[in-house]
Amino acid sequence: MKKRKNLIKEPLLLFFLFGLIAFILYTQATDYIEKNKRQITISESQIALIEESFNKTWFRAPSQEELDAQIDVYVMDEIFYKEAVVMGLDKTDPAVKRRLRLVMELMLDDYTTVYPTENQLRKYLSDNPDKFREEPRISFRHLYFPFENKEEAIDLLSALQKNNTVQEKYAGHPLLIPSEFEDESHRAIENLFGNDFAVEILKVEGNKWNGPLESAYGWHLVNVGQLTKGVLPDLNDIWDKVESEWAAERKIEMKGEQYALMKERYTISIGQL
Repeated sequence: MKKRKNLIKEPLLLFFLFGLIAFILYTQATDYIEKNKRQITISESQIALIEESFNKTWFRAPSQEELDAQIDVYVMDEIFYKEAVVMGLDKTDPAVKRRLRLVMELMLDDYTTVYPTENQLRKYLSDNPDKFREEPRISFRHLYFPFENKEEAIDLLSALQKNNTVQEKYAGHPLLIPSEFEDESHRAIENLFGNDFAVEILKVEGNKWNGPLESAYGWHLVNVGQLTKGVLPDLNDIWDKVESEWAAERKIEMKGEQYALMKERYTISIGQL
């Protein structure tokens, strides 16, 4: 009996016993955790969500066979996810990181959904008129001259301004674009002739020959018949467009703010091991 008491008081033996007990507890705990990691439970609410998703896609309830197939897909997703986590792919694989980043950004999109007041939209419209201004529309005729024929264009312009009986259709040089434009948008003119021409044609005096104006092709004498200047519509006429632009801009700002808050929680070292 006395020997047993002495053994119990032996420090090395006590260390061994406590170590053995800790090892057994750790092993059991690890087995329990691993067992639960590999446990996939599909609740009734999850099945209901699977059915709802199918219904939204196909506009009908799934058959039992289709539901079983969707559940199999859910199980496959869970298995692949858990195995990927065990392999550490969520920490090392760039594609997985990008995917998780995308999920986070989608969550932020939902979180940053905002609804403006009328005053906010009116202020946004006032601060950003060029985003919503209707572009000018123009009707005009033109006579074309290659770059090396500018003097010819100047001489013809003088003749046209002095004598309106000059045969326009026989003047100028051929060009594979129309010689007349009716109620054309300013942007279309810019795309076709270039920015400089589109800017200058808005400045010429109407119903008379002007020029020569330079384009991407050469020189042009132009006669503007009608010009409708761009106007800024009333908010009520473009409410949806203004709201969409405002919301998109505000969402970008809020996502930037959220990212800045998240970034503050990290210590970032660049170029160091």
